[in-house]
Amino acid sequence: MSGNAIRQLTLAVALTAALGGALALGGCKVLTIEEDRALRARLGGDFDAPRYVDAIWASKVMPAIHAETRPLPVVASAIDRGLDKAGATLGRRVGDGSAWTFVLEGEGVVTKVDTTTPRGSVDVALPDRVVHIQTGPVVSETAIRDALPFVAFNDFTDQLAFAEVGRALTAKALAGVRPALDQLQPGRRIRFIGVANVRSAGDPLVVTPVSVTADGKASAS
Repeated sequence: MSGNAIRQLTLAVALTAALGGALALGGCKVLTIEEDRALRARLGGDFDAPRYVDAIWASKVMPAIHAETRPLPVVASAIDRGLDKAGATLGRRVGDGSAWTFVLEGEGVVTKVDTTTPRGSVDVALPDRVVHIQTGPVVSETAIRDALPFVAFNDFTDQLAFAEVGRALTAKALAGVRPALDQLQPGRRIRFIGVANVRSAGDPLVVTPVSVTADGKASAS
């Protein structure tokens, strides 16, 4: 059997297993055309991370984010009392030794806007703490990917593809909130939903935003 034939057979088996698993877990799950294409690309060698993210964003990513959103004051207070306990009840962890990931919703006043470096950020003052919202274009962490239980390392061909998905998810989120972020200035009140990875209870909350409302003007991914 030729190498090409072996690759095609391997892909066919993987697709059958993946689709069979979806049916077994979801009863009778019907994939959209875009989801089907994304699944085939993910399991094959021609992986396009932005396309994969586009296919699952509205149908899976945002519903999962909204389902896991917790009020920031509640999460912050729980973290102060004990990070591991807070993570186990209000967040999730990709694996042992990894950061705890929390989906947060908060409201506060912008105190600082930093656009002087590629790692742009906005500081937002809440009643008892300051939160750092990442505005990019360079963003650290893969918090959005880490918040999604259905985006797992073993589902991708290699580490590079998994990393590309993390970057594509972050880019998709920032593109959606960019209009609101560009209007922010000190003194404006904002409401936001975002994701933060926390490794230590004493660390500041650094949030990757997925939704931002500034003075009544909404911008969401």
